[in-house]
Amino acid sequence: MKKIFQIIYKSAVLLLLLSVTSCYYDEVLPEVELPPVPGVSFTTDIQPIFTANCAGCHTASLAPDLRQGNAYAAIVNGTFIVPNSIDNSVLYQRLIGNGNLMPPSGPLTAAKLNLVKSWIEQGAKNN
Repeated sequence: MKKIFQIIYKSAVLLLLLSVTSCYYDEVLPEVELPPVPGVSFTTDIQPIFTANCAGCHTASLAPDLRQGNAYAAIVNGTFIVPNSIDNSVLYQRLIGNGNLMPPSGPLTAAKLNLVKSWIEQGAKNN
């Protein structure tokens, strides 16, 4: 009988601790909307982001190939990047966490995301 009370007591304490710690909510901060960046260049602004954050995994064996010299042709095809449409650009949607978040090591900074967004909205030019 004593063991049953000990089990009930320990279970009650455990449930109390779980309920106290599981009801904590972080304040969700509003998304910061950065102004568009004028004149974004694929070569000088976007490719370095892909090289530093994506090309380690996205090579010829994992589409899209984001290595320098291959990335533009691999992504601006109407699927991964749809010029002038961030909503229809799968790559951008993955970068902001819709679907599998890319890169898996953690999200890009707001400034880098804004560069990619601005580049797409400016027509995703190979400049």
